[in-house]
Amino acid sequence: MPPLMLPETFTAIAAAFVPCFTAPTYRTFCFLVAGWVHCAGRHTVTGVALGAGIIGWRHISACHRFFSRATWCADHLGLMVFRLAVRWVPAEGPLVVLVDDTLARKGGKAIALGSMHHDPLLSTVRKAFSRFGHVWVVLALWVPLPFGPGGGPKGIALPLLFRLYVGSKRGNRADASSGGRRTTSGPRYRRAAAAFPPPERRRTKPQLAREGIALVAQWAVAFAPGRTIHVVGDTVYTNRTTMEGRPANVEVLGHLRPDAALFAPPPPRQPGQRGRSRKRGDRLPTPQALAATRTEHGTWHRLRLVLYGKTVTPLVFCGTALWYGALREHPVRFVVVRDPSGRRRDEAFFCTDTTVSVRFLLETYAKRWALEVTFFDCKQFLGFEDPQNQATRAVQRTAPFAGLVYALVVLWAAHQVRAGQVLRWIPRPWYRHKASLSFADLLTAFRQASTCPPGRATHATPHISAAPRPPRRPRNSTRCASCTAATPANSPRATQHNGGTRG
Repeated sequence: MPPLMLPETFTAIAAAFVPCFTAPTYRTFCFLVAGWVHCAGRHTVTGVALGAGIIGWRHISACHRFFSRATWCADHLGLMVFRLAVRWVPAEGPLVVLVDDTLARKGGKAIALGSMHHDPLLSTVRKAFSRFGHVWVVLALWVPLPFGPGGGPKGIALPLLFRLYVGSKRGNRADASSGGRRTTSGPRYRRAAAAFPPPERRRTKPQLAREGIALVAQWAVAFAPGRTIHVVGDTVYTNRTTMEGRPANVEVLGHLRPDAALFAPPPPRQPGQRGRSRKRGDRLPTPQALAATRTEHGTWHRLRLVLYGKTVTPLVFCGTALWYGALREHPVRFVVVRDPSGRRRDEAFFCTDTTVSVRFLLETYAKRWALEVTFFDCKQFLGFEDPQNQATRAVQRTAPFAGLVYALVVLWAAHQVRAGQVLRWIPRPWYRHKASLSFADLLTAFRQASTCPPGRATHATPHISAAPRPPRRPRNSTRCASCTAATPANSPRATQHNGGTRG
């Protein structure tokens, strides 16, 4: 059996996932985690097997069967990540769950459950582009971990649940340019086309998010009783599907349209009134109209707070109204924000909990950016888009496995810091203002702890401060003159510049 390239300190974290697998499958799971971390190229299943070093010990089909046939559930792995991550969230604060979707671009028409989706990176205001691939609706837990400046907290989004959204257009259909023939054919393409669900079985993004929110709410009741979950999402996930009929321990927080239709609460029923009671009161001005009126006749309040790592002082005012288009029975608390410099347009945000403060609402919404950072790190360092699986079950498991590896690396690094191990980065003179650990630093430390003997220092943990800034060379001096002035005359460097022989 080849050596398992995982740190000895990782054993306690990996042991939490033993109930999710059988004994042989758990052994394959550990080797795939090691291979996913050490894979230097594209993170395909074969590339991961090469990175794990198991070629020659087990057949490559064992790694493919782990994703396509083995008996395990990705949601159970998310539950274990939730149980490990919730310990890092302060007990006095709520649980912040971030929801968003990301596109995993694919290049093979025989890949199951692939469809055409809007590509936000290629699209512009004037021209929209589509791309074939998979769109994943992801729910992540925001956790403050000790990776900030001086060991302070830094918000990290740990992925918990992945739901695959299938679009309405499979692509690769017959058209006039191809002469009425499909550009791809064969048994693999036919299997992929047969796995494409019909319209009545395709769920929307809000429906997938609602399913994940209900599952996380059950986990919170079992393992974090009495704690409220604040779900943060953009306008796609803040609507009637996700807000009405939600669990009792869930509150939704997000962006409010500037032209949202707001209403006053319904008036009480009068004695002798006939007919049904009113569901809503009088129509109120939109947030945009309220901001314009506030400019002329009202006052704004300055609030000093930290958003996206910067201290800002925006102008704000808040209110309570009934947003009947999204939540018909309960009012919401909304906040309108204005940039004093006038460079940004007015924005409005809301929360279904009418008791929260303006500071909490704005700072909690700003935490949504941590999920975008997680998407970037998973694609850049862990090959979230790389697997080219064609089986339906393998497609539903490989991308979530990359998110699981991301969470495991981050949790391992957090436990190392708690145990007194100092995780530091390699000094780079061109990064003079680097003050906190990134995922690339954590991944480097994990790799070196996996390959170096215990107790041996690695170059990922030598010192935390940046290297001293070298003296700036005068602009009007030549290279040889500056080198000669900075080095002794009998040094090898001076001898080389003065025409000496190479030793």
